[in-house]
Amino acid sequence: FEQAGSSFNLFAQRFTDRSIDGTGFIFDWLREKVGDTFPASWFQSVNAFFVITLAPFFAAAWVRLGARNLDPSSPVKFAMGVIFLGLGFGVMALAAELVVMGENVLPYWLIMTYLLHTMGELCLSPVGLSLVTRLAPRNFTAQMMGLFFMFSSMGNLLAGLVAGHLGGEDIAGMPWMFTQMMLVFCGAGAVLIAMRKHLLRWMGGVR
Repeated sequence: FEQAGSSFNLFAQRFTDRSIDGTGFIFDWLREKVGDTFPASWFQSVNAFFVITLAPFFAAAWVRLGARNLDPSSPVKFAMGVIFLGLGFGVMALAAELVVMGENVLPYWLIMTYLLHTMGELCLSPVGLSLVTRLAPRNFTAQMMGLFFMFSSMGNLLAGLVAGHLGGEDIAGMPWMFTQMMLVFCGAGAVLIAMRKHLLRWMGGVR
């Protein structure tokens, strides 16, 4: 997920068509302000936009499913989050294939990736925070929350190491790198789903 500020940003800068080609007042105003191409950094606002837009729908969906006793358990929501992450990398693998063929891709590829990753974030992040507070021993809730964020920081560290390869000059290898990440995360999601009953038992029935 943390590739957004590193390798995805490099992909936006080097391999994405950021031309402002439309006509009308808004496009004329944009060209006046930023020139014929918009900055790659603008893609960093896409995740925040999707979080604000989609969070109410996800919250409402969990409530409605819960009212019908169909609410997925926390392990399944975690699995959904990781699978959405993998699917996002699948989109990037297809976009990278076009880059290898010598094309700059349209912004929609990155936007679709950010959409899938945000959906994964909404399945995992709030659920994880809630689960920590419910599962942690009462006297250790703060420490467990600290561990939750410590592992997030470790994820950021790993993201930086991975980005060093994905953001390199090996254009021909990009599709396979993104494909590997898709396979790893979709596979991890499948494992979580397969283990959901065991995980629920270890969690003492807390869903």
